[in-house]
Amino acid sequence: MKTKTRRWSQFLLVPIALLLLTCLFCCLQFIEYEYADFASYEQTQVFPSTADRVRVADVIAVHEFIASAPPTPARSQSDLWEFYHYNVRRSNVIGAFRALPDTRDGSCNARSLRQTAAQRTHSRISVIVAFHNEARSALIRTIMALYLRTPPRYLHELILIDDCSEDVDLLPALLRLKLPPFMRNFSSPLTTKSSVTHSKSSYATSPLPQVTIKTARNARRSGVIESRNRGARLATGDYLLFLDSHCEVNVGWLEPLLERLAEGGGDSDGVVAVSPVLDSIDAESLEYTESSKNLMGGFDWNLHFHWIPRPHSAQSKQQQQQGQRRQQSAQFINAKTAYLRQYGWEGHRFSGARIRRDTNNAAKAFKSPTFAGGIFMISRDWFFKLNGFNPLLETWGGESIEFSIKLWLCGGQIEIVPCSRVGHIFRKQHPFRFPNGSDSQTTYLRNSKIIAETWLDAYKYFFYASKPAAKLVPVNFTDIQLSYQLKSALNCRPFSWYLLHVFPQLKLPNDDFIAFGTLSSAELCLQITNRATNIDDDHQASQLHMSSCFRSDVTHWYLHRRNSQLQASSGACLHVVQIPKRSTLLTSSTRASHFRVVLQSCVGQDADENGRNHSENEEAENQSQRWLRRGGWLVHQQTQLCLDNPLSDVLVVSHCRNAAPSQLFRFAMELQRL
Repeated sequence: MKTKTRRWSQFLLVPIALLLLTCLFCCLQFIEYEYADFASYEQTQVFPSTADRVRVADVIAVHEFIASAPPTPARSQSDLWEFYHYNVRRSNVIGAFRALPDTRDGSCNARSLRQTAAQRTHSRISVIVAFHNEARSALIRTIMALYLRTPPRYLHELILIDDCSEDVDLLPALLRLKLPPFMRNFSSPLTTKSSVTHSKSSYATSPLPQVTIKTARNARRSGVIESRNRGARLATGDYLLFLDSHCEVNVGWLEPLLERLAEGGGDSDGVVAVSPVLDSIDAESLEYTESSKNLMGGFDWNLHFHWIPRPHSAQSKQQQQQGQRRQQSAQFINAKTAYLRQYGWEGHRFSGARIRRDTNNAAKAFKSPTFAGGIFMISRDWFFKLNGFNPLLETWGGESIEFSIKLWLCGGQIEIVPCSRVGHIFRKQHPFRFPNGSDSQTTYLRNSKIIAETWLDAYKYFFYASKPAAKLVPVNFTDIQLSYQLKSALNCRPFSWYLLHVFPQLKLPNDDFIAFGTLSSAELCLQITNRATNIDDDHQASQLHMSSCFRSDVTHWYLHRRNSQLQASSGACLHVVQIPKRSTLLTSSTRASHFRVVLQSCVGQDADENGRNHSENEEAENQSQRWLRRGGWLVHQQTQLCLDNPLSDVLVVSHCRNAAPSQLFRFAMELQRL
């Protein structure tokens, strides 16, 4: 009997041992899954431009194409910069092929794109690139990066629109290039029999994919808005992708965009337009750097575009502390479980599940009030349903904001997709000239007025308060009626819905201000001539002067409701300082002659949770920046003196006098009764 018992006990030891090992393995799995710091697994990879498909002959051909460009009026390095506003010599050295860092989040590589085979067959992309006076090297690099980093089954056609560039031979020379993208018949107004014969060369039997190229050249300068509309009319793909001519798409850039459009379905109230995260390409060094994935597109009441943080990207202090404690725990656990990496288990058994769980934060697309630079993708049907870019807008400026507002109000939705990355050269100035002798400010002001009149409803008065010069810009209101008809036909929502549901970050001025806009006395407006704020400067008073209100760059002022500060659009506040007696000629002067109106950095901006300033000095300085609105007066609270304009361009404070015209100041927008 004892012998049988021993045999049974020995027989049970094996499954018990296996059970214990299984439990231990599950515990290790749980620890690794919950606490491991997978940031250490994310490796920044450098993806070449498909080097196996780049031949020496291609590099030579590109070099000859760049070198054959006709000389520009720019001769010196500074002239070249003024002509292109980026380092064109550096661009020529780089050429058409270069490697880029993969700037996507590591979880993007682990995601499985949920796009069915039926949807893929209807994902033909028409890429539209409109340009004016673009360097040949930048343009060919845009095209080759697009060709080499885009799956051929999606890239239906590339449409190039030359907006009357000075390099008249650019497109013909491009079509003569014996490179893979250009070895197919072209449906193009510039196509000739000689260019078509290239398909019979050695590339004709090459397994490399080919793409249809369509080109057109404007006989006169039309601007990027009309050029993009022309490119859209030539397109035959299911989706339109608008791209600038100085961009470089990164690895895996297209599939995430297609996925979001496929999930949205293009239906009403669904995802209609998507935009990649725009990485920055430095204009001087042309270095490719990663941009934040926590920014979305917005604008102010001037209708100027701004990058703004995503609402949920700002963490509270408590959340940050919790994250730090979690990171410390993860580092401790990682040290205990480091041996798992020796066998590669973390990539297959643990991190996959963890990354899929964390993907919602790092790789999930998010809504955006607008997109930047006109770089976005939309279905062709939806683009023409919205009548494309507004043809009333001239040359450049505001088209992205106008199209975004129109899309949101008329049933669509815009999203930014973090797993899609496209590099873009952000130029600080426009190198091109505007047609009809106009300048960029006048053109942008006119376009902004059309947007305000068309889509902002009654909120357009906030725009006019910020841009009073727009009231004098002539527009044809008969043409604007066409936009009203579109709003009625598509049953578009009012702009108040956009402020409430799409862009609540665009605060109404009356939430924070008593009055805002230009600050005028008689026919003159208070203007700042420079940004210096040193009150010890003897010429400080010359910063503030009264000048014409009909300038395009007139200063805007904001009278805060909470702290009564009078703040300029540049960020500085109107301040009153006492002048030392030794520097003051005391004749029969009054008490007011001891004071001077200057600009100074706003104080008291950083307050605690109860609204109190952090120091007594700041409180004292803040008193010198408080202004009270009494009738038409602006009264300095500490001295009880009134802002005064006794001479044509002089600004002082003096004793308040009843019915003194020089002491009556008006804001463009008054939000309370005087």
